[in-house]
Amino acid sequence: MDDVFLAGVGCVLPPAVSVAEAVAAGAWTKRDAADTQQLAVTVAAEEQYSPDLAVDAARLALERSRLSPEKIALVLHCMMLTPGGRLWHGAPYVHRQLGAPTGRCLASDLDAGCDGALVALELASAYLAARNGDDLALVTAGDCWREHEVDRWRTSSNPFGDGAAAVIVSREAGFARIAGIASHSDPELEPIGRGLNPFSPERENLIGPVYLRTRHEEVVDGERIWQVIADDVRAVVRSATEQAGISIPEIDHVVCPFLGLQLTAQQFLAPLSIRLDITPWEFSRRVGHIGPADPLAGLDYLVNVERVDWRYILLLAHGLGGTTTAVVLESVSA
Repeated sequence: MDDVFLAGVGCVLPPAVSVAEAVAAGAWTKRDAADTQQLAVTVAAEEQYSPDLAVDAARLALERSRLSPEKIALVLHCMMLTPGGRLWHGAPYVHRQLGAPTGRCLASDLDAGCDGALVALELASAYLAARNGDDLALVTAGDCWREHEVDRWRTSSNPFGDGAAAVIVSREAGFARIAGIASHSDPELEPIGRGLNPFSPERENLIGPVYLRTRHEEVVDGERIWQVIADDVRAVVRSATEQAGISIPEIDHVVCPFLGLQLTAQQFLAPLSIRLDITPWEFSRRVGHIGPADPLAGLDYLVNVERVDWRYILLLAHGLGGTTTAVVLESVSA
């Protein structure tokens, strides 16, 4: 496949609420706070909605790319909740708000859980290979975890934050080249997100927030599941780094999902024998787990906020459903 580049990346986050406030209010436990070492999470106002945050992030990414929305041939939007209600899709909303061309731009939602943005990045790269050389792809991701749908503090051991991120993908130029990209699917992990309850009208009509931790506890064989995820992480990183022609020690920075200290170490750092200090840890512990937007938000922080020196950045994600993706980026200015 021809070279594919990231031409611009952007992230939009609402203000943060401190963990101390949540613990004092009884919304979160001291034990989870200690395990995650989280300091705060971003929380959107009632009048803020994730598709609008995604549009703002896309506009920022476009501005940084210095490219026109008229060249966008693909919009992939990743979200885990649908604020427009059932039978509504976010990608056409992003498409319309940005003024991407009518008729020649395919807009579609993509749900691969927390791996959504990186799966979308792989699909966008392949899609552009079949298009005109100056066509662009836009990947957006974002969620706002409303209390009536998901208890951001207690649904998992790590808290969830609100926000959105976006990236412009181009075959012509950009600040980073995709040097390697690989995904691995493991459908045996699918029940982790579903639990043991069968499909039923009662399940569809459940009222109240989702608690993923309860579903996990129903089906997880702890040691085996963690081993499977660790093996999948190692496999995709091995494939992506081999494509890039590098080894893990040559990677300057790694962006993992924002899962707090314990889960980040268990799922990503330990299997790869990488250090916490090459991740945007201090940023992530003030944001919380946005969902599929995490890898793009972390990348935006590294290149546009911290402006770190780098030649190679590794993006990682694992989603409910058992999909794991690794992306090796090479700095064009390196």
